[in-house]
Amino acid sequence: MADALDTGELPVALSLPVSITARNADLKLDIIGRATHLDEKGLVATLQVEVPEGTVLFTTIDMRSINSTVRGLIKVKSQAAIGEHGGYRTIADFVDLNDDGKRKIAKMLGGPAEDLAPVASRSFAVDQIATQHTGGYVRTPQAAANAPDYRPPVSAPSSRRPYFEPSPARTQVKASASTRFWGSLGVTFYVALILIIIAFFPQGRAFEWMVLSYIGYALERMWYWANNIGHVKLYDNS
Repeated sequence: MADALDTGELPVALSLPVSITARNADLKLDIIGRATHLDEKGLVATLQVEVPEGTVLFTTIDMRSINSTVRGLIKVKSQAAIGEHGGYRTIADFVDLNDDGKRKIAKMLGGPAEDLAPVASRSFAVDQIATQHTGGYVRTPQAAANAPDYRPPVSAPSSRRPYFEPSPARTQVKASASTRFWGSLGVTFYVALILIIIAFFPQGRAFEWMVLSYIGYALERMWYWANNIGHVKLYDNS
């Protein structure tokens, strides 16, 4: 490894370092570092592991400033130790970086991103014709119907029921007798428990007594009129 690195042709220095992850399955390397210089041709990063020169690493660059990630292959060009426990200053060149990654790097550096050739716009009707007919002439519906090889369209049978089906045909779920019994018993128990708790307070007891008095009075009048229904006389009824 070189003890000193040439800084004459280093990539562009970054205002804030970016995190990188480098892997090599053959050498069983999985390294995390920080890149201080970066452009479309290479990078300068601080790695905690010594890597032989010429090693190719699959690298992921996390550019949080633009909320983006770049992946590519780099080849270690040279390394130099940075003091004790300082890691290794590594210079590497990109050997495989797609156009999208180059645009993202240019965007992070603040320069104009390289534009790819624009895709020619096509109308929806042209696309539909292109996908439906691969060659030959296009027959009109009338000509197609009169053709000897014409076959009328047949809809495939569907096993699914119509969406709007009658209510009696729908599945009805009914609770069992035991479920209804225990549900009613549970409701009765909780109502009784609430009434007992309210009765512990004087105002609650007064309110319950008033409600019971009204209920008792209503039942008493109903019982009276039920027993004397035949003796009711209306006004001016002789």
